[in-house]
Amino acid sequence: DLKFSFEGRGGEKIDPASVKVTYMKTPMVDLTPRVQAAISATGIDLKQADMPPGEHTLRITVKDTAGRETNSTTTLVVAK
Repeated sequence: DLKFSFEGRGGEKIDPASVKVTYMKTPMVDLTPRVQAAISATGIDLKQADMPPGEHTLRITVKDTAGRETNSTTTLVVAK
C-alpha cells in the first residue's frame, strides 16, 4: 500500500481536484490519471501499488480551498 497524507492550513481543506502526481524522470510522466481514484481531500491511499524495483522520485502538488499551492518531492526505494 502507498499512502500520502494532506493537511490544510488555517482551517482550509485540500481540493482533491487540484492534486497532481508527477513521476520525475526525463521526460516527466503525469501519474495523476492512474491514481485519481485513490485521491481524497485527506491524501492518497493507493492499495497494492505495483512499482518496479529501483528509485522512483515523485512530486505531489496540491492546492487548498483558498487557492494556496504547495508541492513535495519524495523518493521511493523499491526492493526486488
